[in-house]
Amino acid sequence: MTPLKLNICDTEKPVVQRILEYAGAKPDDIAIIAKDKETKYQELADMILSVQDWIKSFGVRPGDCVAVQAIHEDICIACFYAVHLAGAILVPLEKSASQERMCEIADETGAVLVISCQAESSDSRWVDYDTVRRISHKEVFSVGNSISYPDIDSPCEMVFTTGTTGKSKGTLMSHRNISWYAYSIARCVEMKEGNRFFITTPLNHAGGLRRTHLSLANGCCVVYLDGLGNLARYFRYIQKYRVTSLYLPPVAIRILLSRTGDKLSEFRDQIDFVYSSSSALPSGDCEKLGRLLPKTRLYNAYEASETPGVSAYEYNMGGVLKDCMGEANAGVELGILMPDGTIVSGGEKEGQICVRSRMNMMEYYREPELTASVWQAGWFVSNDLGRMDAQGRIYYRGRKGDVINIGGYKIAPTDVEETALLSGLINECVCVEDCDENGISYLKLIVVPNGTKPFDANELAGFLAGRLEGYKVPQKIEISDRIAKTFNGKIDRKVYRQPEK
Repeated sequence: MTPLKLNICDTEKPVVQRILEYAGAKPDDIAIIAKDKETKYQELADMILSVQDWIKSFGVRPGDCVAVQAIHEDICIACFYAVHLAGAILVPLEKSASQERMCEIADETGAVLVISCQAESSDSRWVDYDTVRRISHKEVFSVGNSISYPDIDSPCEMVFTTGTTGKSKGTLMSHRNISWYAYSIARCVEMKEGNRFFITTPLNHAGGLRRTHLSLANGCCVVYLDGLGNLARYFRYIQKYRVTSLYLPPVAIRILLSRTGDKLSEFRDQIDFVYSSSSALPSGDCEKLGRLLPKTRLYNAYEASETPGVSAYEYNMGGVLKDCMGEANAGVELGILMPDGTIVSGGEKEGQICVRSRMNMMEYYREPELTASVWQAGWFVSNDLGRMDAQGRIYYRGRKGDVINIGGYKIAPTDVEETALLSGLINECVCVEDCDENGISYLKLIVVPNGTKPFDANELAGFLAGRLEGYKVPQKIEISDRIAKTFNGKIDRKVYRQPEK
């Protein structure tokens, strides 16, 4: 495979412009594979132009919000980029969201149009996908088309994220933000021509949506499957469609490693790279994945809804550094917020991770006070705790509110969880604070046994005692059939948090 010819000048173009330019150059290349259907760049371009003309006739104007229910099909992706091309703001909605929840988001954002699987009959703003499909090939794209593209610094999409309080926040991104992302990450992972990126995560969240931008803006192919529920089908897609790269959040890697044995090793000569983000991977998972895919570049990346594409660490070629998320990508500067309020870069510092980036969000939608609270002198100040080493690499330590204080000892729950996973006795776990009948706090570990043999809590306790400082060893181990997760696969720690005293 030939490395992509990346041009920094492309960051001055909206992603939709880059897609249409590629359709003009190589119309017969495959852009999307979904539900066993292959969609060429020419077909995708036709759909984007057709849907854009239709939504304009519907009354959508630049700056308006358009809500689109995110499904893993080409018509959905065409709608996404048609909204971009029209200069409107895309608001992707969860595929499984109720009509009530979709109505709430549409009302909150003032959406003038809602495209969904099933229209709301009482609301004239709602249109179903069947209607859109009927008009999706009325226009034919060619290099001779006169197309007006939106301003690179205008807003183009809004992804809703849930913080520790549970309050939804809309992170507003510009065309420049996502175009820079497509350039910076392609450069970071050494993307190749003809890359086929396999995405199974929801398209209304940053992970799946931004990997779509990455693929299509660079003329590559994105392969979709709706979740990991059918692992046999997952591997069939990798083989049938000659997938060359995987997007796997940490929870997806754990599912594949725990439920499919060495199956991934069958593709050791096929998979070029694996990209993971949202939180640090356990070292044990990194090492096992490396053994299964010894020739594959494996990336553990730091990014958030507010600040994508921050950094990535390739851990398969240079060795696993625990919790390492790598150096800053192109267009990014990393810093650490110190206790005195200053932000410093480099030099073995520890504190809140700060990011100055061409990819930082514009704002939290209609939340000026909340937006102001996360900015400091041009830096986005995250709630993530981290350490920066002398080489400028970031090491993720968890969320600011997740640190547990037991008898004056401050404990990162991830330290306990990662060590427990190394035992081979469990598939998942979460370390939490609990209280006895006298109100005295202690550590508790909730585990999901792997089922290979009867679970022995004393065996796990002994394993932990031999590898952790005494104050980090949980006083109690509790069995559960599942660990609560957020939409992007992270442990939902607020579910386990003790009420404030």
